Amino acid sequence: MLANPEHRKNHPVNNLRPNFRLPFHPWWVGLLLIGLVAGNLQAQNRVKNLDQPQFSNLDALNPSLLDGSRRVITLTYTAYQTAFDPLFQQPIWVSYRLNRERVGGGAERSSGFWNEPRLKSQDASDEDYKGSGMDRGHLVPAADMAWSVRTMHESFSYANVSPQRPGFNRGIWKRLENQVRTWASDLSANDTLGLMVWAGPVLEPEPERWGRLLVPQRFYKIVYHPAQKRVVACLMQNASSQDDISATMVTVDSIEKITGLDFLAGLPDDEEERLESGLCRTCWVWTKPVRR
Repeated sequence: MLANPEHRKNHPVNNLRPNFRLPFHPWWVGLLLIGLVAGNLQAQNRVKNLDQPQFSNLDALNPSLLDGSRRVITLTYTAYQTAFDPLFQQPIWVSYRLNRERVGGGAERSSGFWNEPRLKSQDASDEDYKGSGMDRGHLVPAADMAWSVRTMHESFSYANVSPQRPGFNRGIWKRLENQVRTWASDLSANDTLGLMVWAGPVLEPEPERWGRLLVPQRFYKIVYHPAQKRVVACLMQNASSQDDISATMVTVDSIEKITGLDFLAGLPDDEEERLESGLCRTCWVWTKPVRR
C-alpha cells in the first residue's frame, strides 16, 4: 500500500534530512550542452566513416571528357550516376559502388522501363525498341540494385540503358555482371566502400543505326577496389561470345583512348598511372560467378 503523502511529509525521519543543495551555476549547463553536442557529432562521424571511409561519393573519381565541347547530361540517382549523351540517346558512362552487404538483395525486378523526365524526351523509348531485335541492356545491373525497391526501380530508367544484342546481353555481359557480384560478395564485411564500377558503350566508330537506335559495337566495364588499390578493365564486342571473361581484359589507358574519357583522375598521379597502364590478371580471382 502506498503511504499517504501527508504522512511522509510529516514523518520524523524525513524531517531529519539535511537541508543541503548544490549551488547552481549557469556555466554548468553550458558545459553539459557542449558535451552532448560533441558526443553526438563524434557518433555521427563514426557512422559516416564506417559507411564511406575514403570518398563521400564517386564524384572525385568519375571520368571526365577529354573533348570539352561534347554535351552530356549528368544525372544522380539514389545509388548510381549516369552521364547521358543526347546525341546517341544513351549514357557514355554510369558509375556505382557495390559491397558485400548490397549483393543478393531481395527486391523484385521492376516490371518495366521508364523515361527520365529530366532528359525531356531525349532518351530512347519502348517504341524505339519494339521490333528492333535489340535488348534494353542495363549498364548498372538491376541485380546490383536489388537491395531496395527504390534502387531497383531507378535502374530501369532509360538513362541507364544501351542497345545490346540479345546474345551479348544475356551471355558474356551477364557473366561479367555475375563475376563482379562474386568479387563483391567475397569482400570483407568491414570493406563498406567496396568496389567502384564504371560501365558504358564505345561510341566510336559510329554506332550502327537500327531505326532510332544507335547500336554500339563494343562495351567496357572498369572495376576499382580502393582498399587494395587494384583495378580491372574489360572490353567486349556487342556480340555473342563463349570467351573466358578474363580474356577480355585490357588496360584502362586503352579504354580511355577509344572513349575519350579520363578515368581515376582523382587519384594521386603516380597511383593513377600505375593502375591505368597495368594489366594484372592475378590481382583478381576469376571463379565461377555467383548466380544472382
